[in-house]
Amino acid sequence: MQYTFNCWDSFEKWLSRAKHIFLCADFDGTIVPIRPRPEEANLSCGRRRLLEKISKLNSLSLGIISGRALKDIKQKVGLEGLIFAGNHGLEIAYKKGHFIYPAAKRCIPLIAKIARKLAKEISHFPGAVLEEKTLTLSLHYRLVKGGNLPRLKAVFLRAARPYLATGELRLSLGKKVWELRPSIEWDKGKALLWLVRKLRAKQALVIYIGDDLTDEDAFRALNGIGGLSILVGRRKASLARYYLKGTSDTQKFLTAIYKKIACGNNLNTLKGTSR
Repeated sequence: MQYTFNCWDSFEKWLSRAKHIFLCADFDGTIVPIRPRPEEANLSCGRRRLLEKISKLNSLSLGIISGRALKDIKQKVGLEGLIFAGNHGLEIAYKKGHFIYPAAKRCIPLIAKIARKLAKEISHFPGAVLEEKTLTLSLHYRLVKGGNLPRLKAVFLRAARPYLATGELRLSLGKKVWELRPSIEWDKGKALLWLVRKLRAKQALVIYIGDDLTDEDAFRALNGIGGLSILVGRRKASLARYYLKGTSDTQKFLTAIYKKIACGNNLNTLKGTSR
């Protein structure tokens, strides 16, 4: 991986040559810092204004692909005109369209059933946060004391194991979170490629920025179509070709993209304005 700003000259060339840009990013840990509890992660006024300005660039489409539920991520960002994918792409809002991966709907009652069971049992573990997202279920343990983690994990797996054994659900790991998802071949990467096709963006310069293990699926998909994959943070093994140091670097990168496009020769049109 190369540090993004050490390669900025190359990025400027790619941006200048692109007829259109499809820019997607994760939210928690990418645009905003990760907080101990999911509800505490909020978009600052400055970052919201920056996203709004970027979204109004005529030659750029901006998407947020998150593990949060679609309704939640839309509320957190609080802007119209963006593309939103929630639950790792299982539900997507784009332009005037709305998509839910069909097979995922069958798991809604099952997710609700497990959530009701776990809600009672994890009440004995201070700091554990259960996040029911209709199509997926997350148990955040960032605030749980280390000594309680083995017991908490045992409780979680005891509730999930029957459905993991039947293949109805699968277990996904993130940053201090265990997550249950429908056991289907769909992830952020496949959602990203679906959007590229749906938006007819095959000729666009596609950029994806993410920080979590779940973003590796998007990096893999993007590398396969010649896009630019950017990891926020560092880890020993990642499919990303470039990296940013943290969320402040993400803001710096997005600002640089906005300035480059807004001041460029062939990418200077804002949505709703004339050349």
